Amino acid sequence: MMKLTSACALAAFALLTSCASEPPLVEEAGPAKIAQEMHAAMGGLENWNNTRYVNFKFQVGQDGEWRVSRSHLWDKWEGRYRLESTDNEGVRSVALFNVNTKQGKVYVDSVELPAEETQERLERAYGAYINDTYWLAMPWKWLEPGVNLSSDGEETVNGEACDVVELSFDQVGLTPGDVYRAFVSKQSRLMTHWEYTLESDNEGSWDWVYADTNGLKLAATHKQADGREINMGDPVAGNEVDESLFVDPAKSL
Repeated sequence: MMKLTSACALAAFALLTSCASEPPLVEEAGPAKIAQEMHAAMGGLENWNNTRYVNFKFQVGQDGEWRVSRSHLWDKWEGRYRLESTDNEGVRSVALFNVNTKQGKVYVDSVELPAEETQERLERAYGAYINDTYWLAMPWKWLEPGVNLSSDGEETVNGEACDVVELSFDQVGLTPGDVYRAFVSKQSRLMTHWEYTLESDNEGSWDWVYADTNGLKLAATHKQADGREINMGDPVAGNEVDESLFVDPAKSL
């Protein structure tokens, strides 16, 4: 379901782009119950589904020096999307598209690209959406169809006792052979640590730190022991937004 990119990021299957149904019923004990408790600690799955817009960054680097930096605005209900980035030479790109249709427009330094160049850039923008929203909101996806949960005991990470849940996947996403181990704090009931083994046999682990927005918890940053970081800026979730951001490339997030 995922693969490493040159930015040390993962490419995951897409989050739902529309308001989901009521949270599923879960058993009284076991990994699905842990997921339900985690969602409650994060502000509630119903609150997440009823929140329409999310604005965040995706920044990869160390000590505040970002090798990769992208800004996102996501309409979860209708799939409208705005992705902004500036390359090392200062060239600013804006993709305005819909994640459901993968159709839209791309602007480079405020000039719309011709059709023959647009599709490739839209595919890259869609890939950034897939990858970056997963780093923002992966814990919200645990109870979705195609996600298999199993208990993997208890472990202590960073001095904190955790329930460990293994996540595997049916034939969904880009690399369904990936396997995760998620560590849910017994105290906070948040997923505070994440380990993964990818189809490529690459392995990794990250600590998760959260931000509060509109009664929800979304990832604020992810850190490794060597200081590497995948930072989400100051994520904001809500139900109001400047609608022109979805159509005007001259605007800025």
